[in-house]
Amino acid sequence: MKTKWLLFLLLIPLFACTTQSTFPLSKAEKDKIQGEVKAAANEIRKACDEVNADALIGAVLDSPDFLYMMNGNVITHKEFVENVKPIFAEMKSQKITILDEQFAFPDNTSVLYVANYTDTVHYKDGRVTLDESGIWTMLFKNTDKGWKMAYGSETFITRPLIDKSTGGLNQMELVKQFAGTWKGEMGKDTSFVWSSNGVFTDNVLLFDLKMMVKGKPVSEGKSSVVYDKRSGKFIETEHIKGSDPVVYAWWFTADNMINSVMIHDIATPDKAAMNATLEFGKDGTAKQVFYKSEKEVWSVNYTRQK
Repeated sequence: MKTKWLLFLLLIPLFACTTQSTFPLSKAEKDKIQGEVKAAANEIRKACDEVNADALIGAVLDSPDFLYMMNGNVITHKEFVENVKPIFAEMKSQKITILDEQFAFPDNTSVLYVANYTDTVHYKDGRVTLDESGIWTMLFKNTDKGWKMAYGSETFITRPLIDKSTGGLNQMELVKQFAGTWKGEMGKDTSFVWSSNGVFTDNVLLFDLKMMVKGKPVSEGKSSVVYDKRSGKFIETEHIKGSDPVVYAWWFTADNMINSVMIHDIATPDKAAMNATLEFGKDGTAKQVFYKSEKEVWSVNYTRQK
């Protein structure tokens, strides 16, 4: 009989432990947990601001069930650890600003944290970017080491604020080098001609474009260029009759050198699959070189006609 009573007494705490998580939380309990989870979320934000990879890794749950999603890309805990350090190694600092945050309580051992935010990132190479419309979702689990992020998700839109290559150069002054009519030999009997006065009128710089074969135009078009002060880059839209418009971003990297990329690569020009350079010579010449995956694939030599 004593054995039965002893077994019954041992089952009481076990029963209490297995049913405790089903009890509804009081407001006081929710407030306490919310404060703890907010502190855990702040530690993650602080680790990001200080680009402290070890602190960020220590704030997440080391589990095969851990998942993190960034703009649709899902990674495991192992991949998270492998990616954080090289990403942070490119940064000097970042500043995450929480615009608002909310908490939900799926059960007594987990809390869902959702925040709207912006993030300004300063890179070691001089670039500065802004992540806008950010939504950060984190599921925190209560462990013997405190609240840890068991799942995370980020979505945001990135735009450049400053690029290392534009610093200290008067872009609007240097663009005057485009003035004139320039002819580039594209192949046998084929040339490409562009002309401009090199002056912005109503904040727009215009180019006339012609593809010539044996001295006669076979296609014509125009380009319109505007200057984006926030990024320090020129945005060019090229319209060739019979073709879809093409949009580029370009900027001076030196007094006589331009780099250009397609508009969708403007935020990360150093990672663009394709780019081109244009170098002005002192003798009325210019050379344009096209690159694919950092390898030169084509070049065109131009001379100023007038």
